[in-house]
Amino acid sequence: MTREGVEQAALRAALPVAAVVLALLVGGLLISTLGVPPLDAAATVVQAGFGCDPGYCNVGGTLALAGPIIFCALGAVVSLRSGLFSIGQEGQYALGGLAAAVVGFAVPAPAAIHPVLCIAAAAAVGAGWGLIPAALKVYLGVNELIITIVLNAIAGLLVDFLVNYPLRAEASTVGYTPSIADTAKLPVFDASTKSGLAFVLAAIACVAVWFYLSRTTRGYEQRMSGEATMFARYAGMSATSSVLRAGVIGGALAGIGGAVQVLGANYRVIEGFSDGTGLTGLTAAILGGTTAIGAGIVGFLYAGITVGAVNGLQIVLGVPREIGSTVLALMIVFVAVQAPLTTRIERARERRRANRLIDRNLAVPPRIGASA
Repeated sequence: MTREGVEQAALRAALPVAAVVLALLVGGLLISTLGVPPLDAAATVVQAGFGCDPGYCNVGGTLALAGPIIFCALGAVVSLRSGLFSIGQEGQYALGGLAAAVVGFAVPAPAAIHPVLCIAAAAAVGAGWGLIPAALKVYLGVNELIITIVLNAIAGLLVDFLVNYPLRAEASTVGYTPSIADTAKLPVFDASTKSGLAFVLAAIACVAVWFYLSRTTRGYEQRMSGEATMFARYAGMSATSSVLRAGVIGGALAGIGGAVQVLGANYRVIEGFSDGTGLTGLTAAILGGTTAIGAGIVGFLYAGITVGAVNGLQIVLGVPREIGSTVLALMIVFVAVQAPLTTRIERARERRRANRLIDRNLAVPPRIGASA
């Protein structure tokens, strides 16, 4: 790699790290106003979210929470890298979870097949919901940001309606579906935290999405359609099929996120199941640089900070857990700033490089036909 390539890679890696550090510093200042030393708060969050004692392994709770987040993040990665700026992961996650629950309690099947059927149903429903904004964009020119916001609201209301009326298990203050059959439950490694196969599936999905986007022809078309639209068009790549494919794959992944939450932790869908996990996954995708591996890592860290904020800040130190959410929100803001900032820095570097070439009499030769 050339010196310029190394400098560019270092710049792109340093800015997200700087954004995270800056957000943590602001969070530390907020915590210090409550009379709690920031370093003690940070140590408590790390221990509560990533520690593992002989009696209770805190990281198990993080793994259980990370699985659905990572699936939603991967759905966002596929969409964003393909030029489909969809934020509909929340609705896809909710409907996917409901589909998995219905198959889990209404369709009898052997233990080896039942979870697969539930996940397949969730993927199909999520894919169908994800296809709607993609089709509206490519065929009618509808802004996908607006339509996915609307679809998220519709999905949340639809799930709450179905859970409270046709699928309601029994009379109670909160609506919920019947519990899924034991044959539909995903294996759990730690019953106290419900960490189990869901996270393993999420890790496998990270590798699969990375391979698809980086090592396959279809994945190359997806990336080029989002990153170099004109090049893709002149190279004969179909932007229409790439966007539609992104809607289907992204929606399926987010739908599977809802399925693993139901099959591995909740075992039913409760009113309010649409709790922001899909938007959290979108956040992880952005913080992870819209890469599959980066989204997986950030999804795990995000889950750990969330668990640490509840079990550590709130329970142990008496600090409101909302401060943890504030820090994560600040990370999004600072990372969002990095894109235009990176462009400005790279343009300044290019100008300095051109000036050095001119000083060394290595400027670009005059154009053919230019006057002497």
